Amino acid sequence: MSQTSKPGFGPLRGIRIVDLTIALAGAFTTMLLADMGAEVLKVESLQHYPTASKGPRNPPRGDDAASRSARRDYPDSDPGHDPWNRLSWFNAQARNKRDLTMDITRDRGRDLFLRLIEVSDGLVENNAAGLLEKLDIGPDVLHAVNPRLVIVRMPPLGLWGPDSEATGFGWHFEDFGGFLRVQGYPDGPEVGSIFMDGSSGPAGASAFLMALWQRSRTGKGAVCEMAQVENMICHIGDLTMDAAMNDRVPPRMGNRSPAHAPQGCYRCAGEDAWLALTVCSDDDWRALRTVLGDPPELEDAALDGLAGRRAGHDQIDRVIEEWSSRVAPHVAAETLQAAGIPASPVLNERDALSDPQLHARGFFHLLEHPSCGTHFHAGANFQMSRTPPEIWRAAPTLGQDNEYVYKEILGVSDEEYDQLVADGHIGTEYL
Repeated sequence: MSQTSKPGFGPLRGIRIVDLTIALAGAFTTMLLADMGAEVLKVESLQHYPTASKGPRNPPRGDDAASRSARRDYPDSDPGHDPWNRLSWFNAQARNKRDLTMDITRDRGRDLFLRLIEVSDGLVENNAAGLLEKLDIGPDVLHAVNPRLVIVRMPPLGLWGPDSEATGFGWHFEDFGGFLRVQGYPDGPEVGSIFMDGSSGPAGASAFLMALWQRSRTGKGAVCEMAQVENMICHIGDLTMDAAMNDRVPPRMGNRSPAHAPQGCYRCAGEDAWLALTVCSDDDWRALRTVLGDPPELEDAALDGLAGRRAGHDQIDRVIEEWSSRVAPHVAAETLQAAGIPASPVLNERDALSDPQLHARGFFHLLEHPSCGTHFHAGANFQMSRTPPEIWRAAPTLGQDNEYVYKEILGVSDEEYDQLVADGHIGTEYL
């Protein structure tokens, strides 16, 4: 498909969704829905620069370490004259979407926004709790305009409660769910991640699909509240139940396992090259010893059982790494797999981009971006036999679809369109 083609594929063909998301979690949700064929319209304001989504308005351009680190998020490490269009953080989650500009904080923009809601099927947002109400576009207002609207709200801690107004990024909220206490090595610092964002995307999309299914049966819209921290806690339900049933805080184990030994990540030959392996049974242990050449350090009979291997894990790790450090990670993994031992090389992003398995499945897609050029992009994270997802366009630039939305969807005249440009609603650069 060309950059201007209209979506006409997938199980959500004909569904229009207004996107008021920020950062990653909500953007991931709407991207998944767009991959299924929904027409996703991302609404932005020229007056309010979205740092959480598009990085700094004026990114650093010096040669110091901090500036070089920041520049890695842009093609050729160059923010360009329009860094908001070039940030990888945004572009990785905005494919298949359309982008329009509209200032909802002013009466004219709010009126136009409600007109857009009237002809849409859904709205997704993951802003701070209460933002829609502050803008006077809360669910009651939206459903008065369109009773069939499906609204998915993804506040970090929910829409109500003593901490509901807390703000931050996903790695801040990991503390609320107990994640930081179990991530990292036992003798090292706690380790943050973006797990909350990554897990919230599919959960938000699932919430939308369930509400859409309900609408198909009842004819009525719905409001789905998906508190991201609550969703995240479900991913460590076993650890939460351990704390509840045994009144203890599970320890940080690094790459080790409470059920298997040895298990870990081991240095291999090459720069920053690593191997992951797990010994799941006594048979695996005997196979591992054979692969390692039956070293005398592992002849202790106590190591033939799980309890002994757990107690001697440090010693075993040293022997494994003495072998693995002389072998390339792919060769090491293939050798272990041939012996029936679960193992894999640890791929970095460059390795994954050239992985023959992913390319054989057509996972990566070459997309042309107006400001970033042509590059491989990650594809859909699911396949469907009868209504397959399609990756039909790169992330839109700011306001790229203004004319389509205003003139074709909202029916705005040329004269009114020009006035909206003059009033600062429509444009392609932040003010």
